[in-house]
Amino acid sequence: MIRFSNPPAAPQPPSRYSQLAAASANAEYVFLSGQVGLNDDGSFPADMLTQTELTWRHIETLLGSEGLTLANVVKVNGFLTRSDDVGVYKQVRDRLMPEPPPASTVVIVSGFVAPGLLVEIDVIAVRP
Repeated sequence: MIRFSNPPAAPQPPSRYSQLAAASANAEYVFLSGQVGLNDDGSFPADMLTQTELTWRHIETLLGSEGLTLANVVKVNGFLTRSDDVGVYKQVRDRLMPEPPPASTVVIVSGFVAPGLLVEIDVIAVRP
């Protein structure tokens, strides 16, 4: 079983995510490496929206290979290179993540190993 919570005694989150995600002791954890918005040919689009959507598509594919979906995600770590892109990132994340939303962190970084990449996302999923 996975339990998500925003306890009333804690400050409430400023956007759509859970502050706490807990899984039962016998759960299997699945850790995904950071994913980026690469096209099938190895290129990447120039815009944040398309990179973010591609990144989530790759995450869904990897989870699917383990028989999991985004509903199994308990933690999302998003890394962006531009603070102006936070709104686009959250819009895509919020549209794709089911209720209740997982725990989530977004960090602005100075860059990635490939110039032009704007977003990288890693997730932790649980098979209850």
